[in-house]
Amino acid sequence: MNYKVVILDIDGTILPHGKSISHATKHAIQQLRDKNMKVVIATGRAPYFSGSIIEETGVDSMVFFNGAYVYHEGKEIYKNAIEKHVLNKVHLLSDDYHHPLTFLGSTSFKVTDLSHPFVLEAYLHDSWKPELAPPQFWMDQDIYQLFLHCDAEEEVSYQSKIPELDFRRWASTGARTCDVNLSKSNKAVGLTILLEKLGIAPEEAVAFGDGLNDIEMLSFVGMGVAMGSARDEVKQAANMVTLSAEEDGVRYGLERIGLI
Repeated sequence: MNYKVVILDIDGTILPHGKSISHATKHAIQQLRDKNMKVVIATGRAPYFSGSIIEETGVDSMVFFNGAYVYHEGKEIYKNAIEKHVLNKVHLLSDDYHHPLTFLGSTSFKVTDLSHPFVLEAYLHDSWKPELAPPQFWMDQDIYQLFLHCDAEEEVSYQSKIPELDFRRWASTGARTCDVNLSKSNKAVGLTILLEKLGIAPEEAVAFGDGLNDIEMLSFVGMGVAMGSARDEVKQAANMVTLSAEEDGVRYGLERIGLI
C-alpha cells in the first residue's frame, strides 16, 4: 500500500509516560518528513498541553480533545463543543457524588477542587497546574472535554445516566481520572475531517496508538499499529503490534511497515 500520512498519538506512543521523546523517535519522524510523508498528531490532550511536542515533531496538523478540535497548518478547521445541557448533567451528578471535574476549554482549563487527592495525583507529574474554576466557568465558554476524577467503579454510574458522553479511564494502572468526551466524537471523527482536507483516504493512512481512546482511530485507518504496552482490546483493533514507547516502538513499527 502507498501510505501517505502517519498519525501519531502522544502519551504512551511517541512520548513514554513521564519521560521525553527519544532521539530515535524524533529521528524517525524527521525521516518521514524528509520523504514528504505527512505527519499528524492525534491526541486526547488540549492544544495548551501539546505545544512542546508539536514544536519537537514539527507537525502542523493536529487533532485535539480526542477528535473534538482540529487544526490544519495553524488554522482551526473543526470544533465540536459539549452542549451546555449535557455539561449541566455532569456538573449536578459530580456535585452529588463529591467528585471533582476539570473543565477544558480551547485556551484554558480549570478544576472544581484544587485540594482533592485525585486531582493532585492527576497533575502530579505535569508542568501545567490547574486553577480553581469559577462557578460559571463552564457556562461562559465552549468546553471540549472534561476530566472526571473518581475511582473506576464509580465511573459506571455516570455512563449509565449520561449516555451523551463517553468516559474512558486514563491508561496508567490504577488511574483515578478519566477523559470525558461526547459519545459521537472520537479521534476517527476528527481525522475524517482532517484527511478530507488533506485529500487522503483513510486506507492510505497509518496510525499509532496505545490507549482506549485510540481504538476507533486504529480501526479507521489502513494500517493501525498498537504499542506493545497497549491493553488487549486496543491491540485487537490494530493490524499490527509494535514495541512500547520506551522501546522506540514508533520507529520499530515504521521500519516493519517499510516507511523508513
